[in-house]
Amino acid sequence: MTKQHWMGVIVGILFTGAVHAQVGRLEWHKGITLPAMQDGKAHIGMAGPIAGVTGNCFLVAGGANFPHLPPWKGGAKEIQKDVFIYRKKEGRLSLIAQDSLPMAVAYAASLSLPDGLLVIGGETPDGKTAVCRLIKYDGSTKKITVSDFPNLPFPLANMGTVVHGNKLFIAGGEMPDAVSDQVLKLDLAHLGKGWVCVGKLPYAVSHLQLLSDSQNGLYLLGGRKAHPESPSTLYHELWCSADDGSTWSKRADIPFPAAAGTACLLPDQGIWLLSADRGNTFHQVEALIFDAKKETNPSQRQKLIDAKNKLQVNHPGFGRAVWRYDLKSDEWKRMGDLPSNGPVTTTAVVWGDMIILPSGEVKAGVRTPEILVATFSNK
Repeated sequence: MTKQHWMGVIVGILFTGAVHAQVGRLEWHKGITLPAMQDGKAHIGMAGPIAGVTGNCFLVAGGANFPHLPPWKGGAKEIQKDVFIYRKKEGRLSLIAQDSLPMAVAYAASLSLPDGLLVIGGETPDGKTAVCRLIKYDGSTKKITVSDFPNLPFPLANMGTVVHGNKLFIAGGEMPDAVSDQVLKLDLAHLGKGWVCVGKLPYAVSHLQLLSDSQNGLYLLGGRKAHPESPSTLYHELWCSADDGSTWSKRADIPFPAAAGTACLLPDQGIWLLSADRGNTFHQVEALIFDAKKETNPSQRQKLIDAKNKLQVNHPGFGRAVWRYDLKSDEWKRMGDLPSNGPVTTTAVVWGDMIILPSGEVKAGVRTPEILVATFSNK
């Protein structure tokens, strides 16, 4: 082997090591749990909670759960209004106050802004809403205050949202009777103009992730689209927009369908996908629901319903695998595991070097009261 060839091998090894060294890591801490409910019973957790940072505190609120019976036993879903406020202390979260929202809401988008936590749309006991509100925490009163913000042009829930400079973006989401393919923008410097449509997505999609990098790029990943008479489409695509959502280009596919998951873009120039519903059990349940609706024989219909209930009871969960997409190499790589089954239908909150996964759904109809906390390190 020539000297030049050996030098090439050595440089290649050093370059590979340098690239590897740039990839960050997550150190998961012992999780904390939501406090007991007002009746003294242990909290069961909620799906679709509001979550973010306001007044140098972490806030989690609202969400939906089945407080009395699980859905396969006829339990009704209820939308909550409790608010839990945490302070960061020595890399941990500590509960400092509790309060209530003026209106119960779940499956809204929540964005941490300099002036407070913005709650966008969502689902209320009366249905989907277009209302947007800014929540602030007052440390002197240990209460929240709520003020109006420009409403959406139409009711929307389970959408992707991100802060991108001084602009807010929304992608997709569930409308009352359809799934959206629109990209909406709100300019914080011109609130009077309200939310405006600035582009269309490659397809209508809800339960997706929308992220932003430091180079004016928007990233859309995963999600699903419900159909009226057949199981939902689950997406494994990753798309990027360099013009504020006007046009989209395809990137490397996620290695699996990824709906209702949690993801964040971290300083190592990586998109970290922390959880997702890959749809295996979800599709089987949907198919049985549609078959039961079409079945005219009562006994056969009940058999289909029983089979659906059995699938939900024995749901295996959404797994623990953590994946990372590298913005530079356009590649996905598995990065390890969560300390417990990954929660879906919640929001990954990045607060400095802290990553928070608050509550969420861990099996069909089953929530977790656990708040997972990790520290990100780029060394």
